[in-house]
Amino acid sequence: MSYTFFYDESNNIRKLYLKGRSFNTDSHSNPSPCFVLAGVVREDNIAESDIKELIDSLKLPPTAKELKFKQVAKGGFLDNLKSDKLVIILEWLLESDYFIHYDNINMEYWSLVDIIDDCCEHVDKYGGLDYSRAGGKRPYLDYHKDALYELMKKDKANFLSLLSNYGYPKIEPKDAPAFNKGLNKLAKKYSRPEARARKIIDKRTSFSLLSLSKLFDMCRNIEEYSFVYDHDAGSLIDGFSIFYNQRVKLFGTSKHVLDNEFEIQKCFERYESFDKELADVNYQFVDSKSYLEVQVSDVLCGLFKNYFTFINNLKISDLDSVKSSLTRSQRHCLQLISNLISKSDEKNKEFLFYVMSMGEHEKHKRFMFGEYNKSNHADAA
Repeated sequence: MSYTFFYDESNNIRKLYLKGRSFNTDSHSNPSPCFVLAGVVREDNIAESDIKELIDSLKLPPTAKELKFKQVAKGGFLDNLKSDKLVIILEWLLESDYFIHYDNINMEYWSLVDIIDDCCEHVDKYGGLDYSRAGGKRPYLDYHKDALYELMKKDKANFLSLLSNYGYPKIEPKDAPAFNKGLNKLAKKYSRPEARARKIIDKRTSFSLLSLSKLFDMCRNIEEYSFVYDHDAGSLIDGFSIFYNQRVKLFGTSKHVLDNEFEIQKCFERYESFDKELADVNYQFVDSKSYLEVQVSDVLCGLFKNYFTFINNLKISDLDSVKSSLTRSQRHCLQLISNLISKSDEKNKEFLFYVMSMGEHEKHKRFMFGEYNKSNHADAA
């Protein structure tokens, strides 16, 4: 099946790097770990639904040169759910022959999880792990990647300070055991019974950190962190072209219409000289003012960036109370989003792509769909 994809992006921070005890993005006015590449998609090049009718129905002010998310909704995700214009857009998309697509990349999570891959690679050399008790290697990896990410969130300053002191992600082989020891010290601190007794951490996270500490115990003599990126010390993500590249090549026989992003375009032009697969993809970068579908994609990017940021910040223990406190109009808007995700997932599961922790998957399923399928929480890292 051939499709036409329209794209915009939200929260392209250009680079993610360590600044001692923090990320460079922590100083932003509304920091978020989520980069979202999203938009609308239709089959082939034909759509019976007239997207201009949607734009006209929003009754934008005459001064508006194009549709933007800020004209549709304000504030965070729960405030977004109060928007009448957002409801109009969601209802129209549900009734139309358009679908949605998105990549949600938790950049902080993505930049850390190779630590767990390296640890398991080390232990596997000596046959020290039986993955069958966890249901296989992938569930074991996901569980401990989630634990590592929760550890970072629980004690961010000390966790990132440790990474910075050892030049992460460029860990020298001679420093690998000491780096592992530092991580283990943090994991042990928050897995102790007194941390639970003082309500610093919940039972669920305490158990996961205890298991994480046991993994680090098995890695006390780790020789190197070979999967960790070979970037300069402190450099976690030096550009976002990789996510665009992967996305367009996943649907290599389709057409891709992307909002002008000159740095990405320059990267694509460089890659084409040695990446024949990319060179064969039908893609173009355009001015959104001339493409109504790209303008609608801007709205979807803003919405899902806010949603996944909300999910990241939401405590599992607070989920039910937060959801039950929604007004009738907020619940209606949330149901429309849920239906639109389901409509697109049923059309093609690869329309929706996630790089986020197991805990975020659980919160997403419970908050958006009211259920949690434990067999479908694998991240894409």
